[in-house]
Amino acid sequence: MAVTEAAGPLAFDWRLAARRILRSPATTIAMIGAGILCGLYYPAFAHAISPVAQLYLNFLKMVVLPYLVSSVIFSIMSMVQDPNSVRYLGRVGMAVLVVSFLSVLVSGTYSLVLQPGQIENPQSRIELGEFINSQGSVSTDLAFPYQPPPNEGSDTGHSILLDLVPNNVFSALASGQTIQVLLFCLLFGLAMGKIPQPSSMSLSQALNAVYRACTVLTNWFIWGLPFATFILIADQTASTGTKPLTLMGGYLLVMGLSCLTFIAGAFGVIAICSRRSYWATIKTCQPLLMVAITTRSTVASLPWVINLLSERLRFSLVVVELLVPLQAALLRTGPALLYTSGVLFIAQLYGRPLAIPDLLLVGITSALLALTTGGMGSLLILSQMSIVCGYLKIPFEAAFALFVAVDAAVDTFMTLSSVCTVAASTAMIAPSHRETTQSVEAASEQLEAEPAQ
Repeated sequence: MAVTEAAGPLAFDWRLAARRILRSPATTIAMIGAGILCGLYYPAFAHAISPVAQLYLNFLKMVVLPYLVSSVIFSIMSMVQDPNSVRYLGRVGMAVLVVSFLSVLVSGTYSLVLQPGQIENPQSRIELGEFINSQGSVSTDLAFPYQPPPNEGSDTGHSILLDLVPNNVFSALASGQTIQVLLFCLLFGLAMGKIPQPSSMSLSQALNAVYRACTVLTNWFIWGLPFATFILIADQTASTGTKPLTLMGGYLLVMGLSCLTFIAGAFGVIAICSRRSYWATIKTCQPLLMVAITTRSTVASLPWVINLLSERLRFSLVVVELLVPLQAALLRTGPALLYTSGVLFIAQLYGRPLAIPDLLLVGITSALLALTTGGMGSLLILSQMSIVCGYLKIPFEAAFALFVAVDAAVDTFMTLSSVCTVAASTAMIAPSHRETTQSVEAASEQLEAEPAQ
């Protein structure tokens, strides 16, 4: 009788089944397709349900700053006591150089090969001009408040440096100034690491508790991701329609291919570093891709990056918690792709030939300008393209309306590229849990092998 009971059918785990369905790539694709169809054929309904998605995004974003503050300070405190931590920071600097070079190279190559700005069809050029004129003064109204005048370029560096340091950390926390908060956390963590452990133990435990609570919250919120994706895409499609996507199809193709190149490369790096198959890595990273598509925010995706690398892929938690926020501020893959491909698109649109020195200027300026975009919104990032255009003396204001119309798609590509790059770079730098365990065991064996004095 006992054998019969043991061989009976197992109870159905509906939570596990629901999790697999909601996190399936097929579910994501189906929700995106359904959102596009809903926005095209039922625009009123799409606009009516859009506040639900905004409410969901607010839930996601409310845990970002507590997550960053607790994880960064706790990680810095732990790494200050580890003399080997300096080597990680040197590798981050090398990653910034490599990623910046690859971003410019990839997007520039696709732009020069595909030539998205050369529109040969006269009817398409007429429709393009009509769309720009239909936007009225939107390009002027949006572009100039965000961009510095060309003759004040010398003050740009000073203003950027001043914006990095918060004069009131509580105001920075309240306004969501991520870079300022990150700098404060780095300095505060360094200072806490110098305090004797008995004095800092209570704060360390409190930060650890906050971090774990935020992790639980993010795991709860992931259940609603597919539905929020459907609502956001439906609302965006209902607002802009498909005409801007058709007019900017060549440029979106360049951005999409550039994004896909970085995602494919990032998955390969993660697969090698985690010793998993490529397909298994894609399935493991699928929830992170959903978060990036839904939120279109690198900062809001950081808790999922940390959870992916530390919990699922078993990299060192302390190192991951330090490197992920730091590299999110420095590895600005998405903006570098935008500036390089966008400037080349405008130059091709106006028939402006670019020589080798001009291309080098575009690449270097785009890479440097991308480093200053941490914490900026998508429109502010987009408006800074005028700085690069100013160096080449090509018009930007009229084309700005085109980029605004496809901002949602471009912002999604930028977020996916940046998030996947941060995850891959962290996987390359951070030691795995297996390596950490082996190093501890090796140190213990060495101590045991030493003769007693």
